[in-house]
Amino acid sequence: MSGKFSARSAGGSLKIMDFIPCLILALIFIVHVGPSQAQQNSLSKSGETPSIIIKTDDSLLKLQGERYTLSEAIVYALKNNPRVRISAKDIDTEAYGIDAARAERMPRIDFGSSASRYRYPAPLTPPVISGLFGAGPDLPEYSRNIYDAGGSLRLPIFKGGRLYRAVLVAELRKGIAQENLVISKQDLIFNMSSVFYKIAELEKLYVSTDGTVKQLEAHKSDVEVFYKTGAVPYIDLLKTDVQLAHAVEQRLAVKNNRESAYELMKNLMGMDDTEKNIVIDYQKAPPQLLPSLEESLTKSLVQRPEYRAVRKKRMISEERVKMAQGKRLPDVYVGGEYGGKAGDSFGFKENWYFGARMSIPVFDGGLISAEINRERAELQKVLEEERLIRLAITREVRDAYLNITHARERTEVAGKAIESARENARIEKLKYQTGAGTNTDYLDAQTDLLRAEADYYRSFFDEEVARASLRKAMGETGY
Repeated sequence: MSGKFSARSAGGSLKIMDFIPCLILALIFIVHVGPSQAQQNSLSKSGETPSIIIKTDDSLLKLQGERYTLSEAIVYALKNNPRVRISAKDIDTEAYGIDAARAERMPRIDFGSSASRYRYPAPLTPPVISGLFGAGPDLPEYSRNIYDAGGSLRLPIFKGGRLYRAVLVAELRKGIAQENLVISKQDLIFNMSSVFYKIAELEKLYVSTDGTVKQLEAHKSDVEVFYKTGAVPYIDLLKTDVQLAHAVEQRLAVKNNRESAYELMKNLMGMDDTEKNIVIDYQKAPPQLLPSLEESLTKSLVQRPEYRAVRKKRMISEERVKMAQGKRLPDVYVGGEYGGKAGDSFGFKENWYFGARMSIPVFDGGLISAEINRERAELQKVLEEERLIRLAITREVRDAYLNITHARERTEVAGKAIESARENARIEKLKYQTGAGTNTDYLDAQTDLLRAEADYYRSFFDEEVARASLRKAMGETGY
């Protein structure tokens, strides 16, 4: 007994005062270890294991605000996000472009009038000369002030296929705008999911850091008692203070990152009221079977809006080549005009004409050929862009699969590490309280436990983000 207690005593001989630190150690052991040991025994009796399942401690987080599940937050964002609404307006813009292209095929009727003053008197109508046996020439009226009014009609008949191809191009542009809207929605869904899972990770990490702070505060109280009795050196108290300050700093950093993530989430949701407090309501989804890699690649090339959009862009380039070639064909249109002219007497003389006109390009200095070659070069660029997007989609799908696999493996390893780290921290605490361990070993055990929990939460939510990335890579809009 004397040898056991002399490990923490100031002298070598056994005295009454030497028993005081041991009595204090025993009391601390009963107070601190007893409840945890009883809890451990109750878990063992109930057949449960120390839980590492994600669970929110609302009493610890103390967050107040309107709660949103992931689905509710995404629905709100799809209605209010500015980028999505801009993409929706682009569809309306392109729809008006279709109307404009169709209007080019319709007759155009204009009304005009003018008032002019000439230096010399000018005829109101052309002179009319009848035949040899007619009534004779009809001399026009002259005036220096001429007023005219009338209407004109112009109807394009044929422009080398450019009229109906322009409508087709406008419809394809609207289709691209619709695909861009889907792209905006899918990007928003993925970004919202990533931020949501990041907030959930930070909330769980805040629980861990706060628990570490409380453990170190309790440990500091023990060290202070030991130091006052002379059982431990002053350096143990200093090390504990440093470790506690570092843990508090970590907790503050996690809290700040969480608040910043919430601000980003409100920005993505399109909330105008930036002072509004919101809280996520994370609900772990049931495990889902992943489709095979081949199936995912096939679906991605069919469902990805980027690939559908670039294919429509290729069709537009093909039509533009044909439109440029159509400039070599004749332009045919019909037109007419009806109006009248009058002088100072305002006695209007009517006149009209109606006819058809055709123009054929003969020589333009190589302008049409240059335009055709330019459109062909643009078509080749679009073909390479289509190939680039196809390769990028394939890479995104494969990367998402790898990220899911790696995150799942990391989660399994981290889950086992948490069990070991918790047990190690418990043992080191017992050893220190009974005088068999050192302060450094216990502080290292607490650091290892916090690191293990952080690794677990990070890998767990990395898998959630990777699954969202796979859905986006496959072109799915679900969440």
